[in-house]
Amino acid sequence: MEGKLGDRVLLKDVWPAFESQVPSDAVAADVIFQTLERQGEIVCRCSCAQVVRDPGSRIFKCLNCKCETWFTAKTLLKRTSNLRAWLAAIYLKQNRVVITPSQLARLTEISQTGAYEIHKKLNFVVCDQIEDDSLLVPSELFRAAICKRSRETPARLHPEAEELAFMASGGNTDCPLQPIDDDCGLHEIETRAITGGDSIVAGDSIVAEGLPSVSANSLLAPFKLVGAAIAFFKRHFHGVSRKYLQLYLAGFCFQFESRERLPDSLLAACLRHPPISYDDLLDYVTSPMVKFPLTRWS
Repeated sequence: MEGKLGDRVLLKDVWPAFESQVPSDAVAADVIFQTLERQGEIVCRCSCAQVVRDPGSRIFKCLNCKCETWFTAKTLLKRTSNLRAWLAAIYLKQNRVVITPSQLARLTEISQTGAYEIHKKLNFVVCDQIEDDSLLVPSELFRAAICKRSRETPARLHPEAEELAFMASGGNTDCPLQPIDDDCGLHEIETRAITGGDSIVAGDSIVAEGLPSVSANSLLAPFKLVGAAIAFFKRHFHGVSRKYLQLYLAGFCFQFESRERLPDSLLAACLRHPPISYDDLLDYVTSPMVKFPLTRWS
């Protein structure tokens, strides 16, 4: 069930449909298997596509060599439990429903830790789909949203110090712009998403001289979009850490992007994506210049 482009999709509008379609982990496994089958990914190591599988199982058996294979082994869902919770998060994100890890934990009856892991990994997948020619802006512009500590935050200092320490250690982009607050308001970006407005009011963009020269394809960063992202992070997540800023920003852009989406496109992307380990998440650090693809929608 895909929300129409620009609609404000609420949890209550789509959750009942998901509950009826995917009532258990066993059914979730069936949905994943069927998706992989449509992608032509259900093939044994012997290259045989003739397989059998019990309903609800995460294993299929090759009719040629009799080998048993875990069909989620090479996907984002490798060794994951709570398949229904994963599908719920994917389904809601696909349909542009904003849901926090805490809400996901309550809805699907999983732990807060598990819900946060799902949230980060999904944003990781979305982030990996951002095109290389997307606009780059300094991470410092989002400093007003950095309210949470991470492994990178200096001891006994405010989370904002992580950005300052990062710049002092060599991440400085020499950008003279001051960090942007959220006074521009999230309401205006939500209104633009609904109305499909495609004009930027004069004065709403950062001047070209204020941006570092990072790419010939770079565009001006609309001031209101940066401020709206900060407001979004504060409203729904009570701020973010600098370490994972790019992942949250990717999730924000995915929420408000204007392009049409194919049904189950996010699930298909997750099943094409290689596994993301806990160490991968720990090692991830946002670069001094963050990708901000939503600005191309303006």
